[in-house]
Amino acid sequence: SSGINAEYGESLLAQHQPQGEEASKAAVKFQMTSEKFHRIFSLAEDDKLVNYYSCSIWHGNFPKQGWLYLSLRHLSFHSYFLGKTVQHCIPWTELVGIEKISGGFKILTRTERHAFLFFFNLEETLHLVQELSKMAVKSLLNGVEDKNDYYKFDEEIMSSDKNYVKQYIDAKAQSEGYCKRFNLPLWERLDGFVNCNLWFPYTKSDVPGRLFCSPSYLCFISKYDIRCKVIIPMKEIAVVEKVDSSVCPDALHITAKNKITFMFGSVPQRDYLCCKISDFLHNSVATDPLKPVSLIDRGLQVQFVDIISPRQAVKEHLWQLHFSEYGRGVCMYRTKRLQELISHGIPDKLRAEMWLILSGAIFDMEKYRRKYDQLCLKSGDVSPIVADEIERDLHRSLPEHPAYQSDKGIDALRRVLLAYALYNSNVGYCQAMNMITSVFLLYATEEESFWLLVAVVERLLPDYYNKKVVGAIVDQNVFEILLRENLPDLHRHLANLGVLKMVTMSWFLTLFLSIVPFSSAIHIVDSFFYEGTKFLFQIAIQILHYNQTALLEVNDDGEAMQLLTEFTESICNKDSPLQTQTNSNRAVEIGVLISMSYRNFGHITMTHVENLRNSERLKVVQSIEDQDKRSILRSVRGITSFKPHEIDFLYRKFQECRRKMAQSTKGSNHISGKFVIDMERYCELFTQLSPWGRGCLDSVLAGRLFVVLDGDKDGLVEFHETVFGFDVMCNGTLEQKLKLFYYMHTEEQDRSAIMTRSGAVPVDRLSDQRGSDCSAYNSGAESSSDPGFVSQSSTDSEPDPALLSPEQPARYWKSVGLRRYPNMTIQLVSLVESDQTPPIKQKQFIQLWKSLYGLYPDDEASVIEIYSAIGRFGAYVTKVGEAGQSGTEPAEERLGTSPGGESRDEASHDDCSAELGSDAVEDLSEVSLPTASGLSSLNNIDTVGHRENSSANSQQKTRTKLTPQPNLVTLVQPPPSIQPLSLPVQNANQALKHSESDTEWEISFEALNGSLRGEPLILQFFQNLTPLNTNIR
Repeated sequence: SSGINAEYGESLLAQHQPQGEEASKAAVKFQMTSEKFHRIFSLAEDDKLVNYYSCSIWHGNFPKQGWLYLSLRHLSFHSYFLGKTVQHCIPWTELVGIEKISGGFKILTRTERHAFLFFFNLEETLHLVQELSKMAVKSLLNGVEDKNDYYKFDEEIMSSDKNYVKQYIDAKAQSEGYCKRFNLPLWERLDGFVNCNLWFPYTKSDVPGRLFCSPSYLCFISKYDIRCKVIIPMKEIAVVEKVDSSVCPDALHITAKNKITFMFGSVPQRDYLCCKISDFLHNSVATDPLKPVSLIDRGLQVQFVDIISPRQAVKEHLWQLHFSEYGRGVCMYRTKRLQELISHGIPDKLRAEMWLILSGAIFDMEKYRRKYDQLCLKSGDVSPIVADEIERDLHRSLPEHPAYQSDKGIDALRRVLLAYALYNSNVGYCQAMNMITSVFLLYATEEESFWLLVAVVERLLPDYYNKKVVGAIVDQNVFEILLRENLPDLHRHLANLGVLKMVTMSWFLTLFLSIVPFSSAIHIVDSFFYEGTKFLFQIAIQILHYNQTALLEVNDDGEAMQLLTEFTESICNKDSPLQTQTNSNRAVEIGVLISMSYRNFGHITMTHVENLRNSERLKVVQSIEDQDKRSILRSVRGITSFKPHEIDFLYRKFQECRRKMAQSTKGSNHISGKFVIDMERYCELFTQLSPWGRGCLDSVLAGRLFVVLDGDKDGLVEFHETVFGFDVMCNGTLEQKLKLFYYMHTEEQDRSAIMTRSGAVPVDRLSDQRGSDCSAYNSGAESSSDPGFVSQSSTDSEPDPALLSPEQPARYWKSVGLRRYPNMTIQLVSLVESDQTPPIKQKQFIQLWKSLYGLYPDDEASVIEIYSAIGRFGAYVTKVGEAGQSGTEPAEERLGTSPGGESRDEASHDDCSAELGSDAVEDLSEVSLPTASGLSSLNNIDTVGHRENSSANSQQKTRTKLTPQPNLVTLVQPPPSIQPLSLPVQNANQALKHSESDTEWEISFEALNGSLRGEPLILQFFQNLTPLNTNIR
């Protein structure tokens, strides 16, 4: 069956979808609407329409009726009424907020806000809008798709005329919620759910709820306040029976391998559900059952602190009684009684077992057996930078605990962190991971600790432990909202002091382990694994509530922080053998504090938390985007002639190309987080904006310039390199433009030699040596009236003498101006600033000559005169090169004049007449008119990025036999808009025969520059200053 049928069409969810003729009519209607949508908004075909809805938009003082179109990349609205059109097309990546209002919702961007009203199905529309915005946030955060991406559409879905994309998104959203609710692995996919009752043997009553079915699990959760949750792995099911009785009709009786039984009554579609369970059981891999974790010799705590307090013994007895009544292991009944036991702390001997079960880490460990051992064997492959960060933090992890005062504990912690850095290279290592991992190792083995870390980083606290800690920032905003809802007076007071985020960020990142004594914080970790993230909000608000009276009296942020620090350090745990004595009169027992948090703030639910996260995530991500943008723009402003609005425009175009590249790379980790684009996207940018990208060779020239700008040769260019190229093309001097165009046609080894001869400092060394330059730049940026903008006059102080090469005069670095280019690749600067340029070889000159033709569009008014000038220039330089090869080239010719003082044009005509005949030269000077087809026939010349290998030891010129081409010297096919001029074929052939040479010649930049001085039409093109915005096409 197809991917859709296997994933969606044969599932329980498919029972609620249209079938037969109704589905066919809906598919035809949707296809017609999709074509209309793309026609109205002129969007790319791969921007698939997801769904459309009839609604109104508030426009001016009146609502306008129309259609809301939701596609993968845009939210669009179109209305046409009484001859007036209202149309909006908003990229999802520009959204900063979605607010639900009466009868509709409001969309917020940085500059606009739109209210959409009068929906027939508001909840469905709002849900789809939120899911599509989450996809956009995911692309902004990651840049590339990661292994946990929920929105990878296969080709069948993207090419189908049916509305499969919406169904796919809905199914993925339900699977995501299902996995979060039961702490299941992210790879699990929900098949469907039914409403039914669970017979609760301990209260002798039915508990209404919902039964979820997926390929690996059956899960049940109660509907009302009676807290009951059940997770039954398919591997654990021994018997499934149908039961019919007057007391429990349409029932399913399931027996697990550990003898726990479950009776589900009033099950709709019971027969179909039995068939699904049977199929999943048949397809499940036969492995050993999920046995309880061994209680013998577990973790570092047992090895270093072998003390059992009387209270611990009592706790263990209570837990054993609970297991005997409610079951033990993954399939146990999870009730309110279990929550009460966990709130008083899990016994040390049971802690690893319960952590693995409650967090869902045991499922990953069972699926990927021996994975941890394989990662440990490859720990040497970890990036040296990541390994150094881990090494620095090893001895900062619970330094007071005996386990981490020995090599045994430190080595175990190192192995787990290195293994995770390999397992998830997108995250690698982040501070605070060492703290929570060190706690896991006290109670669990290394492998179990590794999978607990995976569960926390990737499921329980997503996006907390990455470079931007987006998840932690989002939850800080959520925490402020919850505090405002529950303790408004305290929130107002602490917000005025500005103390909230300074204090609570570390609470969440370290699970309170960094601010609460370890023996007490471990209880918070216990409840966190049972309740999820919502417990962190609950206990944090309780801590503030407990100190509310004292906090309202302080008038200083430092005093508030001191008060909270003293309180958290005084939280005690009388059951722990490691409990330290405290003399504080404000000491509170951790169990009491947790019980109070449930009593006062237990009404906070994960559903409410997730809704707040969704609304805040857009704002946070856009804020981070704005910060990154300001940082990047600050690094280039003041080192370019572009105005701020032009740099901002170039940034937005660059960002668009970067996102397109990220969508096509499909998980290329080497570009994650980098502000770079590849050659394909650079060519697109060059064609749209560059003044050199208007002719028939735009993509060829873009590829050549990309090779020059790609200093580290990784196939990617950064934003500052792109700005440098556009700045030279638009605002550079005549000599800078000519040199850049010249180097686009030289070989790589010739360009690299410039750095050696110029004594330039490598970029990696320069970044360490120019600290004073960067600081001066930054200080100038802050003092400017335009934030981030620095004028060139603000950086005129003398450079550091340590940067000067003894072989290179100081004037060179002064002209280059390191302070002009604080973050610029110095190799690029040297190309346009250095007086030393290598000669260009014959083949490369022919490419340069060809590129000159490709700079001009065919519809330019003076194209005939321009092409004639290019023809004269090329013919003359060819003559000079051949004459120089034989040693007879006069020095005056390189300066553009003949030995007799004649102009270069006259001398050129005379010399060529002597060799080729006066008729040929006369026709040659008038007719050199190429077209795109004519230029493309030069297929024997090297293409973009190709460089011939040359011997470093050989000083002789490479001998090359050029194959005669009808377009080499004169290209006889003119553009369609130009009337062709006659040129005898025999004269063209004669010119081509004359251009053949057994030895390849070369010519210097100075000679080319001098030759161009006699062609004002060509010089005028390079002399023009072109504002960036005039190049938008």
